[in-house]
Amino acid sequence: MTRHPLAALMLGTALAPLPALSQPILLDEITLTAEGEASARIAPSAEQIEDARTGTIEDVFRAEPSVTVSSGIAIAERVFVNGIDEQQLSVSVDGAAQNNRMFHHTGTNMIDPGLLKAARVDPGVAPADAGFAALGGSIAYETKSAIDMLEDGRDRGGRVTIGYGDNGGTATGAVTLYGRQGPVDALIYAKRATGDAYQDGNGRTVARTGADLNSEALKLGAEFGDWRAELGAIRFRDDALRPYRANFTGTIGGRPVPETRRYALEQSTQTLTLRRTVADGLLDPEIRIARSRNQLDTVDLPTPDAPVPDFNNGDADTVSVVLQNRMTVHGVELTAGLDNYRTRATYDGVFRGTAAAFREDRTTTGLFLQGRGTAGDIDYSAGLRHDFSRFTGAGGQRLDTDGTSANAAATWHATDALRLNAGWSTVFGGTQLASVYELDAPYVAPRAYDALEPTRARNVVMGVEWQPGATTLGAELFQTRIDGVRKGLVSRDLESQGFRLSARRDWQGGFAALRYSDTKVELDGQPASSFDLRELGTVPGGMLSLEARHAVMAGLTLGGVVQHAIEEDGQGVDVDGDWPGYTVVDVFAEYEPAAFRNVTLRAEVNNLFDRAYADRATYGADFSTVVQQLEPGRSIALTADLRF
Repeated sequence: MTRHPLAALMLGTALAPLPALSQPILLDEITLTAEGEASARIAPSAEQIEDARTGTIEDVFRAEPSVTVSSGIAIAERVFVNGIDEQQLSVSVDGAAQNNRMFHHTGTNMIDPGLLKAARVDPGVAPADAGFAALGGSIAYETKSAIDMLEDGRDRGGRVTIGYGDNGGTATGAVTLYGRQGPVDALIYAKRATGDAYQDGNGRTVARTGADLNSEALKLGAEFGDWRAELGAIRFRDDALRPYRANFTGTIGGRPVPETRRYALEQSTQTLTLRRTVADGLLDPEIRIARSRNQLDTVDLPTPDAPVPDFNNGDADTVSVVLQNRMTVHGVELTAGLDNYRTRATYDGVFRGTAAAFREDRTTTGLFLQGRGTAGDIDYSAGLRHDFSRFTGAGGQRLDTDGTSANAAATWHATDALRLNAGWSTVFGGTQLASVYELDAPYVAPRAYDALEPTRARNVVMGVEWQPGATTLGAELFQTRIDGVRKGLVSRDLESQGFRLSARRDWQGGFAALRYSDTKVELDGQPASSFDLRELGTVPGGMLSLEARHAVMAGLTLGGVVQHAIEEDGQGVDVDGDWPGYTVVDVFAEYEPAAFRNVTLRAEVNNLFDRAYADRATYGADFSTVVQQLEPGRSIALTADLRF
């Protein structure tokens, strides 16, 4: 494997500005900060989110090798952080805890980048107010409101975005309307994406991969006195014929199954938030009531041998209530609160001709306190939470547990250019719910859950960042160990460890950033296959990315991302394949006409060299009997964005 020559080549490219293209364009000063609790935080920039507005969550994290996203279609996208499946993280949308345990052949949380305001990933060490069971860290998505969209001096506006990609003939259209009248503001959003099956880099059509997505949102806000209330409702729907197992194309041998079945997915989140807008240092309360729901129905197609086909209905939902207050005491910001989560996993259907219905429940109540402050040259954060968890199994079995979680992190500004940081956490996760489609008859037995242990995670991260002028260099070590992670009706031990390197060069008009992540994931102390790691993790190995962006002239920006996966040997029981390496190049040009500053035109070529590859996080490369779902081949896409 040629790691070092390629890394040196890309590093040299990243650190070299482009004087031939550079023009005297004035930019705002670039400021880099490091918070005590967020020494390892990964936060896609506003530009990265905007670049992905007609895409999926995979496009948001395209330039970040520590965050990998599986599969080529939205319904099967699954996010992994440092090799850990997001089912082992605390995930929220606008503060609403998500229930992402559904089916190992589909993804977890569908997120529409066109709605996103921000995405924040805390790998490993997460604060106490990030929510219950942040075992491998946390992911927080925040969506836009009318206040975010309104331009200064205006009380109403709108945005229309249309896009077309030639690979699969994918057409996307989105409309956003927003406004403010007195103390009330509102935003309405609707998006539709549709298309045919795309072709991979071999020129072969990947059956049943056409886009069929509906996304809607309603955001309302009202201010009265010192208080603001916000109501939000978001929904994503995907309903189409997909591969029988949606996250890969098929198998060679094994149990005979049809080529396709219908997947009807609907995910929704509703939030109601009340908070004070004027803080006095002691009273800054916030009340949030939310519900998230994930519904997945799969229906086999009728055949002469089975005129009444099998079907499966899955429903995973969480109702959460958070009461918290922020206060400042002797210069330390304290967040104290109480949260409650009621989570359910419900299945009913007919599988192989047998009807069944199962349900698991978990109710968790937690108390938490997180402190953040600065002492001299050190930014610090530390927190505690204690959770009481009541679990009810499919046969009415009861498992009541409680546990304490703690975290601490600090960043030392050793010099104006040098920062050192470290973080640690121990996290209680209670008894985990099964994925809905895993529920089965053995779960009803009286002693079915006796082998399950309360989940407990331990995280460590250490890093250094050096910023001499326009160059920023960083290095980080990380380790996550989750003991008692649930796999069916047994407990396993999951571990991820590795390192991350980064280099960035800023110049007038642009930047280039090189990022490298090397991660090893083990199960019960041994290397594991992608089959053993289902719903727990993936096999990322070495991943390298180069991102660059340059304003050639006023109104015209060029850029792109290069992703390189280093070949990895297949490991684990019964594997007979390796993880192939690949290099993929995506480029774009974006233009804002001087006469129409409310119009943005974008052209991009994804997978420029038409490589045939499956994303490293996609299931099955280590098994020769699995036909992986390859990513789209070369795709030329055009986007027009109109703001009014």
